[in-house]
Amino acid sequence: MLGTTQRNPIEEMRRRELMTATPAQLTIKLFQRLILDLHRAATDLQQGQTGAASGHLIHAQSILSELDGTLDVNAWAGAADLKSLYTFCLQTIASANQNSDANAALRAIELLTPVAEAFEQAAKSA
Repeated sequence: MLGTTQRNPIEEMRRRELMTATPAQLTIKLFQRLILDLHRAATDLQQGQTGAASGHLIHAQSILSELDGTLDVNAWAGAADLKSLYTFCLQTIASANQNSDANAALRAIELLTPVAEAFEQAAKSA
């Protein structure tokens, strides 16, 4: 067991990585974790593990809420459409959790994956 003053080396490395990441890198990391949480939730729901799925879905909602909250709808022409997509996906994820619906989690993955890929491409070309 680690003492209260010691940190897990892996967690410390992740913390440092996040502290030095650019905004674009942070956005990509958030999307990667969002998609991972949704995949885990879908798998858990398909296996009847609703408790584990719920934790992943709640975390996914938190990430998507953060992305939504930091989106400036006046920054570019498509931002309002992206905000609408985020809102729809938040509702879809909530529905997945409330109804133990793996298909809803998969729908959110299907909608958010191209957005994540677009952010990755934009970061590479910037």
